[in-house]
Amino acid sequence: MRHMHYRLAFLTSLAAITAWGQSGLADASLEQLLNTQVTSVSKKEQKLARAAASIFVISQDDIRHSGATNIPDLLRMVPGVEVAQINSNAWAVTIRGFNQRYSNKVLVLVDGRSVYAPGFSGVYWDQVDTPLEDIDRIEVIRGPGASVWGANAMNGVINIITKSSKATKGGLVSATGSTEGDASGMVRYGGDIGTDGSYRAFAKSSTYASSEAPNGSPGHDGWSALHSGFRSDWDLSPADTLTVQGDLFSNRESELRYRWFINEPSDPAYAQTLDAAGGNLLARWTHTFANGSDTSVQAYYDQFQRNDLEQPDREHTLDVDFQHHFAAGSSQDIVWGLGYRSQDVNLPPGYEISAMPPARTDSLYSAFFQDEIKIASTVWLTLGSKIEHNAYTGFEYEPNARIAWAPDARQTLWASASKAIRQPSRLETGVGLELGSTPIGPGLAQSVQLLPNPNFLSEQVRDYEVGYRRQWNKRVSLDADVFLSFYRDLATFEPQALVIVPGPVTVFEVPVMYGNKGRANDYGGELSLNWSVSSRWRISPGYSLVHINYWVEPSSGDTLTVPLAGNTPRNMVQIRSTINLSRRLEWDQTLYWSQAFANGTVPSHARLDSRLAWKASESVELSLTGQNLLRPEFLEFGDFEEVVGTETPRSLIGKIVWRF
Repeated sequence: MRHMHYRLAFLTSLAAITAWGQSGLADASLEQLLNTQVTSVSKKEQKLARAAASIFVISQDDIRHSGATNIPDLLRMVPGVEVAQINSNAWAVTIRGFNQRYSNKVLVLVDGRSVYAPGFSGVYWDQVDTPLEDIDRIEVIRGPGASVWGANAMNGVINIITKSSKATKGGLVSATGSTEGDASGMVRYGGDIGTDGSYRAFAKSSTYASSEAPNGSPGHDGWSALHSGFRSDWDLSPADTLTVQGDLFSNRESELRYRWFINEPSDPAYAQTLDAAGGNLLARWTHTFANGSDTSVQAYYDQFQRNDLEQPDREHTLDVDFQHHFAAGSSQDIVWGLGYRSQDVNLPPGYEISAMPPARTDSLYSAFFQDEIKIASTVWLTLGSKIEHNAYTGFEYEPNARIAWAPDARQTLWASASKAIRQPSRLETGVGLELGSTPIGPGLAQSVQLLPNPNFLSEQVRDYEVGYRRQWNKRVSLDADVFLSFYRDLATFEPQALVIVPGPVTVFEVPVMYGNKGRANDYGGELSLNWSVSSRWRISPGYSLVHINYWVEPSSGDTLTVPLAGNTPRNMVQIRSTINLSRRLEWDQTLYWSQAFANGTVPSHARLDSRLAWKASESVELSLTGQNLLRPEFLEFGDFEEVVGTETPRSLIGKIVWRF
């Protein structure tokens, strides 16, 4: 069957070549792409071409041409972003290294709402299921974004921005199915509310088949998801707008796992079910003054419960944010704001985990100030900082300085210096884990206990970057940057004094406590090109390099974190090709290559995806996408702690979209 899939993909590509037409690309020109308005760098609109940061924008056209069915797969096209699928429902996603399932140095947002879970520092990607057709763009900052976004935007920011409901009026029905047994369907409808408002609402259902473990046995990682939501946008007056939106989701999942976090030969893998459900509600009001300045107030409430490891994890977040943007004279553009966040995490005892105390509510207070100063007609200097007070380490300061020189409208040279932190979570400060238990003789056993550290410090990075962005001509544009980062106070696992617990079975407890004795520096860069070969063919190559030197202080007894820091390929390459074969026929190809992980756990590998789409009419589009076409299956990440990694299969995905 898998050989047949490969032949079908080849024949599809051959048919596309023979159907070559004469129409041009419908996508935006390179000049339009560089003039895209982005908001993630400064919390205000500015042209991508002049942003003094390493930013990559995934547009709606990019999303459609990718053939991806989930957000992690979309992020593969961004140089510097590493995406590895662990099993059918879990991904490891990071920016510039330190990859793991819960990568804790990248802040992920959906329309300004953080989806970075406070309980453990990381993102549940299976719960980030925004319909791809509703996304306007995804702005990815590589490097710290803490001066405006705050803690945890340490290595980067992924900001998912959805379309206004004004842009999604009418109906949309989509259905997707794959040769591996995956299936998804969505219904969306939008319209007007009186003369001043608009709305959209959607419902989506998805099922994902189980994949295989590396030994060929079932991976027991199939899952299903239900997701619904709405958005409404209102023009309250010529100067006031209001957005209200919300989501509900429910997931039923399974995975192959071990009992212990430290794998032992006597610890066989077993299948476990889990479920997650939750929702959120967000409102944002914006007022524009007569002089052009503006203010906004945003508030959201987010809650979910996840029954993993045979225990319910309940997390609630209430966030309120105020922002003011104004010009001070002719040479200064200022943005400042205040914020408050309340986070409640309830983790009752269960499995081999205990939280002290089980329920805790933490408050985060923040303020930021950023001033863009025009010091010459072609030079802009931006100075700013975020100031936060968290419940674990008190006040934290995250300053930033950026300078941009644009000698003409076609090129920008920029540089930046930043400090950012990753603040402690409940995991390091109040959660104890039994990592493993092993019989070592008659009546004897050894147990490894991970202890919390209430004095755990914030991880820190100081980052320095230089970048150059240029549109050479109407056909070629370039975006390149290099960086050098210095990390300190990184999390380590520090052995403590042995404890002997007598009983029917004498247990030798080996306590390990969280510490801050890790150090690292890394350097590298990213390169993106856009080349319009002709009016109907565009090629977009990308390249990234990251070299990480990680060590622990001489006083540390840690032997675990150095290998974990090597979960990153030093070199990655992407080449995307988009061809309009005719007015109704599109052919897209994407080739990814990743070097072997520095720790040797995953070898070098390549992945080829190909999409053929036919616009049957103005309202109906059919597409066929082949994923991972170069091999039947591949292990992208391997086991993570107690979860068994499964192989990503080759598959063909058919999709139909009907708009009415």
